[in-house]
Amino acid sequence: MTAAALTASGSGRPPDGAPSCASTPRLTTVHLVEMVLLTVFAAILRWAAAWGLGEGAPFGPDGTGAEAAVHLGQHLYPLHIEGIRLAGGARTLSLWTGTLTVPLLYLVGHRNRLTGHGAWLAAALPLAVYPSALSAGDAPALFLVTLGAYIATLGRSAALAGGALAMASVAVKPIAAPALMLLLLRPLSLVGAAMTLPVTAQWLEPLWAPRDRSGLLGSWWPQLGNALPTQPADLARVLGSGVRQLWAESAWIGVLLAPIGLLGALFPRPRGAPSVGASRRLAVLPLVLVLIGIAGAFGDRLSPRYYAAALVPITLWAGLIVPRPLGLVLVVPTVALISQVGMYRGEMDRGVRVPPLPMLDIPRVDPRLLFDESSTRDATLMRLEAHRLAETLPPDATYEIRRRPHGREGELAWPLRVARPDVRIVVTD
Repeated sequence: MTAAALTASGSGRPPDGAPSCASTPRLTTVHLVEMVLLTVFAAILRWAAAWGLGEGAPFGPDGTGAEAAVHLGQHLYPLHIEGIRLAGGARTLSLWTGTLTVPLLYLVGHRNRLTGHGAWLAAALPLAVYPSALSAGDAPALFLVTLGAYIATLGRSAALAGGALAMASVAVKPIAAPALMLLLLRPLSLVGAAMTLPVTAQWLEPLWAPRDRSGLLGSWWPQLGNALPTQPADLARVLGSGVRQLWAESAWIGVLLAPIGLLGALFPRPRGAPSVGASRRLAVLPLVLVLIGIAGAFGDRLSPRYYAAALVPITLWAGLIVPRPLGLVLVVPTVALISQVGMYRGEMDRGVRVPPLPMLDIPRVDPRLLFDESSTRDATLMRLEAHRLAETLPPDATYEIRRRPHGREGELAWPLRVARPDVRIVVTD
């Protein structure tokens, strides 16, 4: 051993040239160029997806209601409404935040020595692209978590701030809460997240205080009859059901990334590469467990979108063994998803303008399920009718509308409330 090595060893530092898990790798020009290419690739896919889904009434869970809340206030998730106000629309907000999440994920991977290669998978993953083209809170919430996870890598004080920012995502939409497992890469950031609980706990109440006979806004444990799992048998039931559900999921969803991510965490690092560190490698385990828990807890109310907050972060570990060019393979199921949902939307919503594109039917997607959670039959025509009524109804009129599943009568009611606050709207069964 040389004198320099002995000196470094005695001071607790690695010898020159030896990899160090503690230090943060430098961001070189090569990395910056890759990030630019990655961001452009992600943006093209997301804007193309929005175009492929068509133009019409807001398409996404609570899209119309959220945009109305910009004017009317009193929305359950206030940060989402502020984001819509800033961006000028719910889908515009999703497109920008969904795109920026990808380079942020690259930076999180790079600074934690996981490399940024997995961000190429996230750029093309169907469950990362599709929510970015919706009028929903999914993409903005995941963006906040990823931004917080990146800030947490900038120092001890920044770790606290990053954890707090990531936790604020539940005020956009709690659907991104599984991605909070990214904070395990910088454990101090968990303290920052915990410090926000006096304020943010209200949005997580369905997790630890489920209400019986309630919807997803009141309980996230439908599989257990809206009861909190308090016994080992309950957890075993959820996990067992989750594994079976994941095994049966369609290929386009991308749940195969979970075992690939586990393999990436266990795979030996290449010779001469810096050590990732055991704790950062094993941080993928909670993400995989949360993914299984999501599949098992929601039962027949499960939507493929619910997987995204766990699967997108898992791509960081999958990228340790999956070559970057293979990320392009995911473009195929993404195109299939968008083309099938877009065509189905064009059939169900006669007022929407969907581009006349050929439909890719391999792999097969269930567009009915995705359409029903994001829109309703003739939603665009309902919106046009709301504008007509706003111009023709007499002052202080009463208007009756029949209730639709998932509150979708709001496609007419919400725009009418915004345009004519004096009109009394009665929803009938």
